[in-house]
Amino acid sequence: MTGARSDPALRRGFVVALVAAALVVAGLGAVIRVASRGHHRPEGIAEHWLAAIGDTTRKGVRSDARARANRIGPAALAAPLLPPADTHGKAAFDDLEVGRARLQAAGARVPFRLHQHAAHGSAPLRQGAVLLSRRGPSWRVTGLDLSTRLPSDRVPSQGGAPPSRAPLRLWLGSVLLGLVLTLTSYLLLERATRAAARRGPAVTT
Repeated sequence: MTGARSDPALRRGFVVALVAAALVVAGLGAVIRVASRGHHRPEGIAEHWLAAIGDTTRKGVRSDARARANRIGPAALAAPLLPPADTHGKAAFDDLEVGRARLQAAGARVPFRLHQHAAHGSAPLRQGAVLLSRRGPSWRVTGLDLSTRLPSDRVPSQGGAPPSRAPLRLWLGSVLLGLVLTLTSYLLLERATRAAARRGPAVTT
């Protein structure tokens, strides 16, 4: 009768390959997490909140959109922004734009500009500023200012500064982390392959 005995080096190589694959996946997750930290900028928080408010009139996602908005700030604050007429299942805003945040002692002020959805005629313009306060590493929407227009309350289409971006060192660090983890995984696999080759083929009887 013929049987086969697995080479321990091959088994170790397989385990190392699994560990290397797990490292790559974990590394990619870390890179994505680091690169996504822009969502914790006040401009990103304000834009996400306004986008969720706009979805509160969309058919099929109303409840989810309200829940998303309330996680960032009270959805009730946005009542003045919603169209007075039924949108017939359409989003409340036809477009949405935010500008660079102005940091204040008590928080941040993010200018915005949007057009309400209108079934007929021109879409009404609404503009102002979303007010946010610091909440741990992130921000929370605490109010709207629709009456006061500061010189800095301009979005890019009005000549204002674009929203801030993640620092260059953050992106470079993310890329470097991905390269290091990929190289580490390659070296582990190469070492396991050479170890298996030195042991020779599996012995059969």
